[in-house]
Amino acid sequence: MLFFLFELKVVYLVISIYICSQIRVCRITVLKYIGMKQRKMKQIVFLSLMSMLLLGSCTDRDVYQGGGEETDKNTPLKPSEVFDFSMMQQVKVNVDYGFTSDYYITFDLYSQDPMKEENDSWVKDESLSPVYSAPTDKKGRYSGTVEIPSDITEVWLYTDYLGAISPVKLTISNGEINYNQSAYIASLQTKTRGTTTGGHNYLDDWMLMPGVDWDGYGMPNNMEAALSAPPAEILYSIRGTYSNISGKQIKDLHPDWLNNNTTSEIKIIKDTELSLVFVASSAGFNNTVGYFTYESGTVPTPETVQKVLAFPNASPISKISGGERAGSLLCGHEVKLKYWNETEQKFEDKFPAGVTVGWSLQANAFKSGDILKGIGIRYSYSTMNYDNSQRVVALRDGGTDQIVAIGFEDNVDFDYCDATFYLKIAEANAIDPGGPELPPVDPPSNVTTTYKGTLAYEDQWPAQQDYDMNDVMVTYQSTLYRNVANSKIYKIVDEFTPIHSGGVYTCGFGYQLHNLEPDRVRSINVSGPDGWKIETDQPHSTIILFDNIKSVLNQKFTVTIELADVELSQVTPPYNPFIFVNGRSREVHLVNYAPTDKADKSFFNTSDDMSNVDEGIYYITRYGEEVDIMPFAINLPILDFSIPTEGVKIYDTYPDFIGWVKSKGTTNKNWYKNKK
Repeated sequence: MLFFLFELKVVYLVISIYICSQIRVCRITVLKYIGMKQRKMKQIVFLSLMSMLLLGSCTDRDVYQGGGEETDKNTPLKPSEVFDFSMMQQVKVNVDYGFTSDYYITFDLYSQDPMKEENDSWVKDESLSPVYSAPTDKKGRYSGTVEIPSDITEVWLYTDYLGAISPVKLTISNGEINYNQSAYIASLQTKTRGTTTGGHNYLDDWMLMPGVDWDGYGMPNNMEAALSAPPAEILYSIRGTYSNISGKQIKDLHPDWLNNNTTSEIKIIKDTELSLVFVASSAGFNNTVGYFTYESGTVPTPETVQKVLAFPNASPISKISGGERAGSLLCGHEVKLKYWNETEQKFEDKFPAGVTVGWSLQANAFKSGDILKGIGIRYSYSTMNYDNSQRVVALRDGGTDQIVAIGFEDNVDFDYCDATFYLKIAEANAIDPGGPELPPVDPPSNVTTTYKGTLAYEDQWPAQQDYDMNDVMVTYQSTLYRNVANSKIYKIVDEFTPIHSGGVYTCGFGYQLHNLEPDRVRSINVSGPDGWKIETDQPHSTIILFDNIKSVLNQKFTVTIELADVELSQVTPPYNPFIFVNGRSREVHLVNYAPTDKADKSFFNTSDDMSNVDEGIYYITRYGEEVDIMPFAINLPILDFSIPTEGVKIYDTYPDFIGWVKSKGTTNKNWYKNKK
């Protein structure tokens, strides 16, 4: 080729050499040769080869090194060419629990089933974190747009507040998650099991009220037509009391409730009707619940009482066992109890003064429509139990004296929430006022959502280099605190940890609350290694955590930001995070995130950068290998991202990256989980 050019007598050769000595940049003059002799041509070839060797030997390369002339500007990318390299999706969420009273709750969205079976109870797996959390309004409704990882196609709607079915598996369809509890219940109730019509089996020491039957899920045919959920304050109190609170149980928090059967006896002092109303169950067992009566002041025994069936299967409609629905009850399902008059051998509508009502639970007894022995009977009166343990905690509502909350323990964990009910008392002042009261519990005041991820940067911008995307890697966990009353964010706690430095330059890291006006920030407090600072001369709050990653590797920075009630969209993590290279003015951001006012804008469209500033397109380049475009930074929605191999392009370490980029994010959405 060189001889061919020589024969044409027209040769233009441009040589640009950068010789690195520490941070100094050396350049050679642009040479222009026309009509050279062959001897001169060979000298130029020799000099060219030497220049290439010198260029390859530099260990502290200048950022201008790249494909273009430093005085020329590259052709910006058109908006139609750009992929923002985001691994998040915007999803519209519409939730309607259909509460009729002023009862607001909080809920979570999980990317997998958050429940696990432990000690024969269903409990939330605390090792899992929700992808989003929010409060409802006072009618149990929520509508908003959330940002979650784009590889999530289905979510589990979870709440531990009573009156809401949970968890519910929902599919993301056309960018929306929709849940209407009334419609969901109706869809479940179409999947019925036939009523046994007297063909069921039950233990002969139990008695049925007249005409009682049930279907294959255990739904009795004497259930009241309308739901009878208690007032909101009762639901808050039952939820807060009958649970494992901070790892402590009722016996630890309230040992006085478990003395001499005081909490399980319901002494009738005035003739009254009684109803037992289902509230919730966290049991893994399918338990049968009933009641018995005895003369007040006497000591009942298993041989002297008659157990009467109330709920064949005290399992909620959301309960799943063996992959199939295992219950039918909703919060508020009510059964009117009847008094068994032993003397006259008949049932009566009212419970007379002078009798005491006790409770019984046949543990894990309901199976395929039949009531079997299960693992045994549990009584509310402790001396009736084989181990003398207290199996029921009953707490009176002091405000009305017509509600008693009742929690059953079916096995060994003693959280008393294996089956929770409330006793509805028709007449005022009909029960003995003695005994402990149901403690008041405040409604939720705040809800938190934690965003987690890993930020990965190339520090050679505006030049392309090895694209291993590991020159600077920082993990983040950002927890947003939301006021339930107005659904506004009032506090943020950010945790940033630099975990890897694969580059040779001196790189710092910071972030800007780019969608938030400074007057909405009340205070910023930073704890961590020395060197952090807050830049007060910027139009948006900007926090610099470190200016040299190598000096703070694996050290955590915690930033607490107090806010004046702002919208979630104004403070969605990770905000606008960036690195700065060999000084404060050379910033590298995520694709389409603007530089701060301290950045040197003259770097744009030099070397390999193809930004289109006028169109809001930043920090992106055309690429001539396996993909057409590449970023200089990326936000991965995962904490334990496996660090890409040093010097190996990210798409060689993570092959699915190629299809993801070529499809502009529509396929291979979980590429970052599949390392080669």
